[in-house]
Amino acid sequence: MRTKTSGPAGRPGRIRAAHLTALLACPLLVLTTACSGGSDDGDAKATPSADRGRSATPAATRLEKAALAQGDLKGYRVTSRKAENWASGQPKAGKSACQPLADITGDKPSAKAKETVRRGLNSHKAPYKGITAGISRYSGAGARSFMRELKSALSACSGGFSTTLSGRTVSYRQVRTQPTKAAGDDIVGYRTTASAQGTKIPMSFVAVRSGSTIALFLGVDFKGLAEFPVPRAIVDKQLEKLRKAGL
Repeated sequence: MRTKTSGPAGRPGRIRAAHLTALLACPLLVLTTACSGGSDDGDAKATPSADRGRSATPAATRLEKAALAQGDLKGYRVTSRKAENWASGQPKAGKSACQPLADITGDKPSAKAKETVRRGLNSHKAPYKGITAGISRYSGAGARSFMRELKSALSACSGGFSTTLSGRTVSYRQVRTQPTKAAGDDIVGYRTTASAQGTKIPMSFVAVRSGSTIALFLGVDFKGLAEFPVPRAIVDKQLEKLRKAGL
């Protein structure tokens, strides 16, 4: 399959990224600037203006205030804007034992999550490397259960699994756990390669439990299509903000 890479000057990487992620139908990726084509002022443009009425902008929750924001990480662009016309939903795993892994790539990391907030990040130096950082609030038991089920799925599905969403099937191969360090109560890292219609994208995941909050991170190199570990600085900054917020 040939991938379209041509387009307006200065934007071929973004066009290619949008094409690849649309092909893979992975909702978790839609917040990265490389996918959505957002800019530093993307959030401001997406926010309703004051003259539309204060009720148009609901008050931010504690979880939203604890999410990563522009200026938190030097050298990174942060956006909360979701790409337009993006298919939403929860991918269905081919094997029930792998559903926790499929859920992470959907709109909600788990049905037990009470609230989820996501941010997309790109390095100014390498904008084609995208990171999605999501934080979800659970009950204490729900957060611990999430980590147990995730680890169980990683063990059961190490040989690979498939998901289906909106008629698209994606195969994930070589699911490998990776030693990961972070200042959380429980942590797991893993890597896999998503494949659809001949296109392959290596993905790196990190999941951290901080009390009753789960922080999920995904790293993808849209240009090199090579393994791109989630930067430790991003994980540490998000966990720092969660601690300061008492979450």
